[in-house]
Amino acid sequence: MRIEHKHNKAKDEAYKAIDGLLNELKKQYKEIIQDYSGSWNSSKDIMDFSLYARGFKISGKIQLYDNLIVLEGNLPFLAKLYQGKIESMIIQKLEEIL
Repeated sequence: MRIEHKHNKAKDEAYKAIDGLLNELKKQYKEIIQDYSGSWNSSKDIMDFSLYARGFKISGKIQLYDNLIVLEGNLPFLAKLYQGKIESMIIQKLEEIL
């Protein structure tokens, strides 16, 4: 799965918004999301992540650019049935914060 979303914030503002959203989602969905691991590089423009959601392992990368965010995620085969719904939810959240 690959999502590209344009934004109008400076890269550091986009980082703060996305990092805050990730922390909020971890708390909000703590019964669904297990073994979350995510780390930003030193310039805070690339994040590698992995987690289990409803028994599915999901991993990927978030890359921040000046006017673009790119999220690449590896979904297990069975989770691909929900890919459209997952993508819509992610885009909606990105539009809310960016």
